Amino acid sequence: MQTLTIGSSESRSSRPAHGPVPVPHALEQRFHKAMYYSLQSLRGRHVGPFVQKLQRWERLDREQFEALTDELLRNALRFAFRRVPLYSSGQWGHALSSANAEDLDAWPVLDRKLLMTQRRALLARRINSGVFSRRSSGSTGEIVRVAYNPAAGGWSWAQEYRSMYWFGIPPGSRTLLLWGGGHPLLDWVRNCRVCTTKNLTFKQLERAASYLLRRHPMLCMGLPSAIAQLARHIRAHHPDRPAQLVPFVKLGGEQVYDFQREEIARHLGARVFESYGSTEMGPIAHECPYGSRHIMADHVRLEIFDGDRPAPLGEFGDIVVTSLFNRAMPLVRCRIGDRGRISPDPCPCGLPHPVLAELVGRAADMFATADGRLVHGSELGRRLQLFLSQAPLGSVGQVLFEQRGTTEWKVLVESSSGFDEALAAQLRGIVQATFGERCQVTIQRVALVPRETSGKYRYYRRESASCR
Repeated sequence: MQTLTIGSSESRSSRPAHGPVPVPHALEQRFHKAMYYSLQSLRGRHVGPFVQKLQRWERLDREQFEALTDELLRNALRFAFRRVPLYSSGQWGHALSSANAEDLDAWPVLDRKLLMTQRRALLARRINSGVFSRRSSGSTGEIVRVAYNPAAGGWSWAQEYRSMYWFGIPPGSRTLLLWGGGHPLLDWVRNCRVCTTKNLTFKQLERAASYLLRRHPMLCMGLPSAIAQLARHIRAHHPDRPAQLVPFVKLGGEQVYDFQREEIARHLGARVFESYGSTEMGPIAHECPYGSRHIMADHVRLEIFDGDRPAPLGEFGDIVVTSLFNRAMPLVRCRIGDRGRISPDPCPCGLPHPVLAELVGRAADMFATADGRLVHGSELGRRLQLFLSQAPLGSVGQVLFEQRGTTEWKVLVESSSGFDEALAAQLRGIVQATFGERCQVTIQRVALVPRETSGKYRYYRRESASCR
């Protein structure tokens, strides 16, 4: 099996931030920050105090930090064993009956399928007040709902904001968000303008561009495919605008490719950084100013597994995560469907958090080649880098590779003008170089390449079960 990894933190620029970053619209930012913290506190999510506590923890030395996170893990495991029905039955009951429940090595792995079939048994007893659910996008066809208690929600948001402080971006900063949907009141409180990506038409892109050009937000945040598309749109249709249209761009929610980061940095003039999280756990890792993807070890315990056993440090494998703060639905050793590698080396930034050196989303996205090998679909995204860098601006909006049979592919190309046979031949070459020269590739121009119902986007998909 061939596995390809995209966006290794070791291959990214190690460019630290220099000095304090001036915050534009400072009075407006402080007003929205105060409103946001107050609203969340009323809901039992004490984001502000949690941010301050996380900032104190990140100043610990590595040994102190590891002692702290070990204690958080023991507390989480002790609670889960005592209060979650599933963990006292079946393979968990058998494994933990003769072992110390505070020892993570004794716990079996929880597969994602069990989150759906055994959800009720995963809910902690006597946890009712303020519990809310987060729901996955369903992009894999399987929708997962995870219950959170209010404090867990507060810790989750605090991780997000603490990490943005690394770049000098405080809560309440004026923000353009490109996402599948929003919450109008909460988005206003956060000082966030939402552009939905569910139907990212020319009109929607113009609205987002207009907000950037008129309101000059400090941050653009959201799905990398959407922000990269917006960056190309602006340079194609507003070529005379300033080189820097937004100081910072934060990417998350999808696989992040190097070509997206480069396009966004080039066309928006922004400092680009990445976050990684999941419905099951909330924030998992966040990029620092040196370019390393730091694991939020004061929020989750992340392990790498090779099959059913932990892999040695530095090896690539399945990502398995334990939540440290969720007391409504404590998930212990949950395999979330992604793959990665933990670096054995610390980051020169000085943070005590370990580094997730490589990350590949959706480990199941393997496609058969003409000769029977398996290749991860992200290889198509990687090969798009050269194609999009050479294609004339405006000639290509989005590209979607569809495998319709083992050697049959269709490529949908979103383009209104400028797309010619030379570009079509390059796309055929990408498929044939990845999956074999015998592949038959049809190129179809469309007005709009469909996104998933969540608003997320992938550059590849299977059209029929025969391709699996």
